[in-house]
Amino acid sequence: MTDIVKVQRPLVTNDPNQLALVYAKNCRNMVQQPLDFATQKATGTDVKAFFEAEFRRSSGQWFIGKRVVNRKWRPI
Repeated sequence: MTDIVKVQRPLVTNDPNQLALVYAKNCRNMVQQPLDFATQKATGTDVKAFFEAEFRRSSGQWFIGKRVVNRKWRPI
């Protein structure tokens, strides 16, 4: 099943392998995971972005698809 997820990158880091916080609405399936090149490129310089994604229980990570229009979610 495809969900809309919020991808948040750290505001400040010197780690080239930084992890992003990825979760669906209401903080469902919140994980820290690396972003693939396509997701990094789609995010650009934005600190947060919204994407279509599917949660893969076998790996415990989100398989992130295309970027969508930003949503107005309450902060966590």
